[in-house]
Amino acid sequence: MQIAPLNPWIHAYYAVTGKNALGQEINAGQQLNRLELLRLYTRANQWFLGGEDEQLLGSIEVGRLGDLVVLNEDYFDVPDETLKKLRSVLTVVGGAVVHNDGSLAKLGAEGT
Repeated sequence: MQIAPLNPWIHAYYAVTGKNALGQEINAGQQLNRLELLRLYTRANQWFLGGEDEQLLGSIEVGRLGDLVVLNEDYFDVPDETLKKLRSVLTVVGGAVVHNDGSLAKLGAEGT
């Protein structure tokens, strides 16, 4: 059995552009803007995991579970075609770094 990875950026591309994997626009007029999509992936999706921590998910605030990713490019500014190629350079889950590709170390202490 073949299992395809769940790549949120391919789904983001479809939601924003309405274009499928073949580049054909389907469901015209049902696209989302990037802020709407971000809210659906985060705050509006907290119910999906359920459980006792459900109310602690979905946003980055004091007292909440702050899982987050740092992307290689700016989600809000990249061209639509680049959405499919976004990737995490740093991933934090439960306050612990679980992925670090090392690219942020190149920025140095000043962040420049």
